[in-house]
Amino acid sequence: MKIKVFSIDNNTYPNEDRYKFTITNQDVAIAILADGMGGLSYGDKAAEVVSKSIYNYIINHLTEIHNITMLSDSLNHADKELEAISLSLKSNMGTAVAVAIIVKKELYITWQGNVRIYLYRDGELSCLTKDHVLNIGYGQTALSRCIKGSGLRDDIPTIRHQLKTNDKIFLCSDGFYKISEINLGRRNFEYIKDNIINPEDDATLIEISL
Repeated sequence: MKIKVFSIDNNTYPNEDRYKFTITNQDVAIAILADGMGGLSYGDKAAEVVSKSIYNYIINHLTEIHNITMLSDSLNHADKELEAISLSLKSNMGTAVAVAIIVKKELYITWQGNVRIYLYRDGELSCLTKDHVLNIGYGQTALSRCIKGSGLRDDIPTIRHQLKTNDKIFLCSDGFYKISEINLGRRNFEYIKDNIINPEDDATLIEISL
């Protein structure tokens, strides 16, 4: 497996996308992408705290990966971590997040919000996640789920998916897929990176190739 990442900010505000990734000595791939909520305080800090907290939890519980509830446990752990930071800063903070783990040919995913996970296989691109987004009128939307340090719903989505050789997995923030989803799998990583210029929002892509 190989992992490639790029993140480009919009040159107006600090980049509020944060990510963590690794391929362990046991050939387990872990990728986490968080997109801080710009309408709240410290979006970049929220994304950093949550991505790091989930990453550390997974690393410390890797032997439990086949019990898929470990994924939801990692999000609940991150929510508690963000609660502590929010209280210390006396601020309302939040972030969307998506998590992907690959063990041999098994993919495990979970998410909150509108960071997406895609599968590219045999020339076809499919989105494995469903955005947690509400239309609030006047062309405006809001996240219906996120990590805000205020507790998560019990029905955290978790999916186990069987992979094949040559599959590609993509984790993308909305700033990326709104402008370049069409290129996923159809263009190489370097082409996609070089053609994201002055995006309106922070644009981050993680590519995992088998």
